Amino acid sequence: MIRKCALTLGALLLASGCGSGSSHDRASTEGSPSADVSAPASDTAPETADIGSSSPDPTPTTQEPAEETTAEESATSDAPDSWSGSDTTEDDDRSTAGGSQDCGSLAGSGTFTDPLQLGVVDDLVTARDCAPLTSGAPFNVRYFSFTLSGTPGANAHAGASFALTQDALGPVYPAIVQPNGWVLKNSLGSGYWTGTDPDFTGRYQEISDLAPGTYILRTEKLDSPLHSLSTPSYDVVVDAGGS
Repeated sequence: MIRKCALTLGALLLASGCGSGSSHDRASTEGSPSADVSAPASDTAPETADIGSSSPDPTPTTQEPAEETTAEESATSDAPDSWSGSDTTEDDDRSTAGGSQDCGSLAGSGTFTDPLQLGVVDDLVTARDCAPLTSGAPFNVRYFSFTLSGTPGANAHAGASFALTQDALGPVYPAIVQPNGWVLKNSLGSGYWTGTDPDFTGRYQEISDLAPGTYILRTEKLDSPLHSLSTPSYDVVVDAGGS
């Protein structure tokens, strides 16, 4: 059959079988671009897959800053809560007692571990008529606690006001102590008098250099029993404003 197609031209024209075979080959060859067309479609699929695989990435990125912000806010919110709680208690004590109050009405026993509470001091706080300090223990020292809510004024001071008498010649000496027992300002190492010798009217410590926080004012009798067996009654004064 293939030899006859090769021998005669007429046979070539009539050999539809040979012609259809070659045209079929051309058709299948011409059909190959359709495979090429389908190739880009297959290329498109990976691109779509890449986009799909990259889409989860923004989610962790968005969540991580949110978690960090939440942690920072909670840490920031914890601090104001702890401070506001202690300030609220002391503010309540101060609002009840007022700027000038009787020494006997203060909470506390007057020991170092249980000092008399003056509360938060924004300006001037006075505790009146504190009992005399004697030469015998445990009545030769009395402790007061106060809290500075802000930076003290340039003339801020804390100490004792008194009037010496013939029967009570012993002055009251103040010292500033931290709650952990560390002495910041000693009774004799610092401080100043008001009045003139021998008629002193008070002794004070400068507190303008103290940072906001809680401190203990220690009031004590340092004179020997030969000089005086007792101090007079006295007023405790803490002036954070320095008036």
